[in-house]
Amino acid sequence: MRWGVAAIVVALALALGGSDGGRGSGGPPASGAAALVPADVLVYVHLSTDPGRPATRRAAAMAARFPSWPRLRDSVVRQLAAPDCRTAADALKGANEAALALFYIGKGTTANSLVLVDAGGEHADGSQRGCGALSVAYVGHFLAIGQPESLSVAQDLQRGRGTSLAAAAGPRRVFARLPADRAADGWVSADGVRRLLAPQGGLLGVAGVLLNQPGLTGAGFALSATRDGARIVVRSLRDPAQARKAGAGFRPFSPTLQDAAPAGAMSYLGVSNLAPALRRLLAAAGSGSKQLAPLVQGIDTDLLRLFAGEAAIILTPATPAPVLTLLARTQDEAATRRALARLPVALRRAFRTAVFDGKVAVSTSAAGIRAVQAGGPHLSGTDQWSKSVGNHPQSVSSLLFLDFSRLLQLGEQTGLGDSSAYQAAKSDLEKVRSIGADTSGNDSESTAEISLLITP
Repeated sequence: MRWGVAAIVVALALALGGSDGGRGSGGPPASGAAALVPADVLVYVHLSTDPGRPATRRAAAMAARFPSWPRLRDSVVRQLAAPDCRTAADALKGANEAALALFYIGKGTTANSLVLVDAGGEHADGSQRGCGALSVAYVGHFLAIGQPESLSVAQDLQRGRGTSLAAAAGPRRVFARLPADRAADGWVSADGVRRLLAPQGGLLGVAGVLLNQPGLTGAGFALSATRDGARIVVRSLRDPAQARKAGAGFRPFSPTLQDAAPAGAMSYLGVSNLAPALRRLLAAAGSGSKQLAPLVQGIDTDLLRLFAGEAAIILTPATPAPVLTLLARTQDEAATRRALARLPVALRRAFRTAVFDGKVAVSTSAAGIRAVQAGGPHLSGTDQWSKSVGNHPQSVSSLLFLDFSRLLQLGEQTGLGDSSAYQAAKSDLEKVRSIGADTSGNDSESTAEISLLITP
């Protein structure tokens, strides 16, 4: 795949606050680029680059909090200003929007790329010409950059030939429901999730695993800057028949167990069905599951039956290894004690258990049991919980909290600090204090809201 050109999308963000004027407002961002992208696009990322919009200015201020931002911005500007071709860099100076799309053409197995930059007005000359290793052409009021065949696709859509992403029913409905104060948005098709994102390492791979749910047809997303950090909203569309055929997953519930989790918890995941949560947790961890798997490998089917209702996975700090505790509601304490007594001897020896106050707890350490039995303080009363996930809906299908700073410290203690990739990103990652997320939905559509608490 021609991933080199994908780096250009980072440079597009430099236009956030990059021009002197501005025709913006507090409403949704300009979205004309989607009309020049095919409906079957694999990945589409769109940025509002109009400094007249308050949302764009907030995003620029948020980006400036990260130490690597000036270096990254300047590096990609140099790439855009290729020898004998400053067209792209010049166009960004007055752009209102910019986008990157990756898509297949015909039966090709290599994804083509297309960068679109708002050029401010219609251009009569739509002829293609070379621009460094790529080609450029004006398509309507956009400057299009990419392979010649990518430009031809955009030109055909501009002439009304074919179906664009903007005209496709599913994406159009999703974009209409995304937050108006977004500074960036986009779309990922099911093929894009499974063929491009999921196989990748790092954060892209994690995103692919988390998005890849049964019956997925595509997902739209939006990024907004907030006073304390950033908010990401993901709306996924699903084929109801395939989703129902896939069987049990996360079910809606009203979360309460966060009120029993200790304030010092490094992570908390509340769900309505524990088994699929553990499977997705290990899949999302990727190579990191080598450290996580030993904590959950002893949890067999008999034990998981106790956690079919509201349940929580809680990770608390300890030396030499963190403590994993499973907590669930139970309506029959006596029956739950009998079920625990019937567990295999090896399993009962491997875990500590307790049934109390309408709850059942299973932990890798007695300290985990004591932590959830203590009277407080509790996780739901902390400032980080309140700012990261405190405004969750009354009914959710999952609820997540990560004390990101402490998890990074744990990662460094277990070898993460030896990674050159981590060292390169460390100063940026350390700006993220915590992450909160909640999901909700049904067989045909789901919504995830993710909040990042970022230090000033």
